[in-house]
Amino acid sequence: MPFICPDLMAFYRAGTGGRKQADFDIIWFRFRVSKLYILVYVFSNIILLIMLGLESSSISVSSRANGIGAEISGVDLSNSLDDKTFASISAAFDTYRLLIFRGQDLTAAEQVAFSERFGRLEDFPDPKDQADGFKTVLRVTNIDRTTGGIKPVDDPGHKSFTLGTSSWHIDSSFRKLPSRASMLYGIEIPEEGGDTMFADTTIAYDALSEDRRQELHKLTVIHDFEETRRRHKLPPRPPEVQAATPPARHPLVTQRENGRRALFIGSHAAGIDGMSYEDARRLIDGLAAEASKPECTYRHKWSPGDLVMFDNICVMHQAMPYDLAGSRRLLHRTTVAGNQPLAPVD
Repeated sequence: MPFICPDLMAFYRAGTGGRKQADFDIIWFRFRVSKLYILVYVFSNIILLIMLGLESSSISVSSRANGIGAEISGVDLSNSLDDKTFASISAAFDTYRLLIFRGQDLTAAEQVAFSERFGRLEDFPDPKDQADGFKTVLRVTNIDRTTGGIKPVDDPGHKSFTLGTSSWHIDSSFRKLPSRASMLYGIEIPEEGGDTMFADTTIAYDALSEDRRQELHKLTVIHDFEETRRRHKLPPRPPEVQAATPPARHPLVTQRENGRRALFIGSHAAGIDGMSYEDARRLIDGLAAEASKPECTYRHKWSPGDLVMFDNICVMHQAMPYDLAGSRRLLHRTTVAGNQPLAPVD
């Protein structure tokens, strides 16, 4: 007699014939069926979990040869990512600071959905700059939204944006709470040019002498959106627009959550507390030159379907030249908003 619960054993011993035996047979049959059902249910869920685990583990993270950034394969960003896959991507981003996803096919809504996994997104208030009606998706392009043709090179808005992005900069460094990350997704790509350069300022910081680091730890940088316009001899924005993004102060050296330290600089850096403009500009430009050496940089040659995600605390970037009048270029940008001030070095 196989083991069953004590109550059933007692019922069995109470009599082995007649109605009691028949009732027992029914109960025993139902018990066996329910036991089989439970086993099937448990094992089917175990198999499902294993399959999900295998699917999630198919993601591959390959660091680049010079240690700047990593390529992620085996993931379709148009799908809703399970928690395990997202955790793997998030961990890779924390480690490599720049991630490259190739061969994606994303709508603006799908890019927003992936980006929002990392936090609230910044808005881009001008409707003509928005993609597909999404105020959180910026069109980085020389294509006129209304006509579908290429914008005139001397178009004021296009000219200022092109000049601004051609300098080493960090997105939204002029905000009181700097953005955490940006994502650029390639849609229309010129045959020649239009690459994006990235510079990792953690590597630049690590290359400094200890004495130099200690000097920089004490400095606070003033970031101002107008600085980029001044440097390119562009007219200032209207006062009411400037008032919406007043200058912000951030430590020149900041410490990321994982303990790595980085230089927080770029073209929006307009001065340093306690220094003349000329001395501050000389120091900032010198550090930018150090951070843009080949050993600190990665040049991304775009293909349609590429998505590049980069850390706005420690990665500067700049757009490279292309034929503005004859080649079409369209990227979609999303930016994860900051939620806390930059941490100074302890």
